[in-house]
Amino acid sequence: MVYVCEGSDSEKLKWFETINIAGEKLTAQELRNAVYAGSWLADAKRYFSKTGCAAYQIGQDYVSGSPIRQEFLETALDWISDGHIEAYMAKHQNHPNALALWQYFQAVMTWVEATFPNKRKKFMKGQDWGRLYNRFKDEVLDSKRLEAEIAVLMQDDEVENKKGIYPYVLTREEKYLNLRTFSDGMKQKLYEHQGGICPMCKETFLIEQMEGDHITPWSQGGKTTLENGQMLCKNCNRRKSDR
Repeated sequence: MVYVCEGSDSEKLKWFETINIAGEKLTAQELRNAVYAGSWLADAKRYFSKTGCAAYQIGQDYVSGSPIRQEFLETALDWISDGHIEAYMAKHQNHPNALALWQYFQAVMTWVEATFPNKRKKFMKGQDWGRLYNRFKDEVLDSKRLEAEIAVLMQDDEVENKKGIYPYVLTREEKYLNLRTFSDGMKQKLYEHQGGICPMCKETFLIEQMEGDHITPWSQGGKTTLENGQMLCKNCNRRKSDR
């Protein structure tokens, strides 16, 4: 049976997604490839979509997924378009080649290797390297200083998400590290020791109304220990975090 689909590219893509419910499911990028076929995509596949392709050769230690299932192509497109893959493919669909995308991907990989020369495959593979490249490529970075800091953070038991060290050393956003928090048992001990009183506002609360807090923050060398812990009411804890 043959279906003739009319409409905009985005409408066609939605239609493909609907009929893709049954049978072997295609990936999101495979569906996009069906809609935005053309000279540009044919050339892009040459770099990103074949076994042992050029993109895999230089990016296998940094990019997750399989070229065959279009994951390398999807990653490169996601990075260069800042998440607007379909718009990028529609714009370039009839262009004669995908050289700009390939050159961009090479630039990202070169930047990663120069910035972080000590390769830790376990922690480096699957990072959002393209967005980090887009944000920091014009900054002068000291790879030796970054490596020294990474080595220290890798040994820090307070850092539970070791993969998050790489974006952290560039952005300084602690959310990437998933820092160790006080366990329920530790919170209970702190609560009992304080008698349910918040040391900041001096009012009494139920334990459900309080949160564990580091007296000395991690950024200043504080550890997640009872000696460095206290229970603050939620309002006081948020005010402290906003300082």
